[in-house]
Amino acid sequence: MNDENAVTKPPMTVLCVDDELDITHAMKRLLRKQNYNLLFASSGAKALELMQLNDVHMIISDMRMPAMSGAELLEKVAISYPNSYRILLTGYADIESTVSAINKGKIHKYIQKPWNNDELISSIEEGLQEVRLKNENIHLQKRIKKTIAALKS
Repeated sequence: MNDENAVTKPPMTVLCVDDELDITHAMKRLLRKQNYNLLFASSGAKALELMQLNDVHMIISDMRMPAMSGAELLEKVAISYPNSYRILLTGYADIESTVSAINKGKIHKYIQKPWNNDELISSIEEGLQEVRLKNENIHLQKRIKKTIAALKS
């Protein structure tokens, strides 16, 4: 993407969810220089509130949180906000629960903690590009339908 496109398009919104303050601070430090609108939540319930109030393009959630796990959160997000890109972060290697979370939450990407900064930023960029392309496709399909309808009348 060239600089001209980056300036004309509004930043996409990324929501980071983790109950550990240290992780939230690390994410803020890592992502503050990126052209994202950043939101942070310390629980699944707070994340869902933020998603109701904001157009969230990507959600990055920790797996293990009290009250509502990241898997449960991302499953709800997949149902209510199917166009959002979903990344699961986990610090433990329980393959069975991770596979279940990926399937139920329709998770696009799984990243192990501690993460590699370059890999995480790259994953975010790839995910946001996928969201952009899907949104552009939806917009173009609407324009085509409108044009076809106009031609038929």
